[in-house]
Amino acid sequence: MRELIPAIKGLWEGDYAHDGEFWQFPTTTSAPMPVQKPHPPIWVAARDPNSHEFAVANGCNVQVTPLHLPDEEVVSLMERFNAACEKHSDIPRPKIMLLRHTYVADSEADAQRGAEEMNRFYNYFGAWFKNERPVSQGLIQPLTDDEIAANTYYGADKMGQGCVIGEAPEVISRLKAYEDLGYDEFAFWIDTGMTFERKKASLQRFIAEVMPAFEDK
Repeated sequence: MRELIPAIKGLWEGDYAHDGEFWQFPTTTSAPMPVQKPHPPIWVAARDPNSHEFAVANGCNVQVTPLHLPDEEVVSLMERFNAACEKHSDIPRPKIMLLRHTYVADSEADAQRGAEEMNRFYNYFGAWFKNERPVSQGLIQPLTDDEIAANTYYGADKMGQGCVIGEAPEVISRLKAYEDLGYDEFAFWIDTGMTFERKKASLQRFIAEVMPAFEDK
């Protein structure tokens, strides 16, 4: 990726050949050429400070996610970004986006249900990531309720502390706090184990009840 981002910029400028460590190709270009100047915005997912520094040094926007971790991680990610910007103060400050699992509930009970659903999602997320369970036909061996309950790394209570889960006023308050930290954009991470209908209802509430609080932005 670190080799190809400068290469993509070269392709967007016109005829470009590349002879790198990982990639090689003869003179070619991009067609059609980009309309945006100097080029379309590039977003780099970053967590490690080195990734933040690479993105900022190359004039790329940064997208971060704390996953299910509490908001202390959101603060830490912003600190890493700010440190990278200070290190490369000669480069215009790029944007930073926060990607966070979000569920806009219609009641306290609905929020609790959402936290439990996200807990199940993250248990499967972790199981895939660890690569310790059998996979057949693209499907991982199902987790039992007992296995999910025994996994103390996750938990519905931790989902409620980390992921943005709650009724519209609580969601607005969380997003306003992120805005105050300096985040430019918020990405609504909707992929969970919830049904389509529940995801849709949450997104509709976000559009109707949360977004108007940020219309002046």
